[in-house]
Amino acid sequence: MNSELKFECLNPDPKDWDPIYFAMPRKPSAVAVIVFGRETPSPKVLLIRRSTKLRSHRGQIGFPGGRLEHGDQSPQDTALREAFEEVGLDRQLVKVLGGVEPIPAIDGSLVYPVIAEANCSIEDLKVNPVEVESLHLVPIEKLTADNRRKFVFNLFGCWRHSFLYDCGALSVWGLSAEILARVNFKWVR
Repeated sequence: MNSELKFECLNPDPKDWDPIYFAMPRKPSAVAVIVFGRETPSPKVLLIRRSTKLRSHRGQIGFPGGRLEHGDQSPQDTALREAFEEVGLDRQLVKVLGGVEPIPAIDGSLVYPVIAEANCSIEDLKVNPVEVESLHLVPIEKLTADNRRKFVFNLFGCWRHSFLYDCGALSVWGLSAEILARVNFKWVR
């Protein structure tokens, strides 16, 4: 029997950025949820540990991504530009599969997840040490609803709710876990 990776709630290619976003003080962001080996028996998702030298989100686990910049036409452009800047992923080696609805970040700005398939191996990537401390390929089965639980944490004096994925040496929570919950990987064996 063949295994198949399915995505729940996947929308077609994200639309172009609305011109109003370029004038906003807190521009939206886009992240690249990149699947490696989608057609293999054990597909994996790329996660990064952000550099501890950055001003924000130091050492956190997440996806390649960042804020909209002039020249970006769409969330797809932003996510793939950032993936190239952070991990050296050549956009020619990526097939965008779609996206999920934007998610508000803790600062109120929107984050657009872009789901893509890489047609290369992790050895083809080159980490930018200024932005990324390490790369991690996490098996899809660790990122499904069966491995997701809820937990509560305190941040800046406020109690917050989050999903949590226990991936062995890594724990994925916060906005990254919310993105994974919305992508809702289904691994059908």
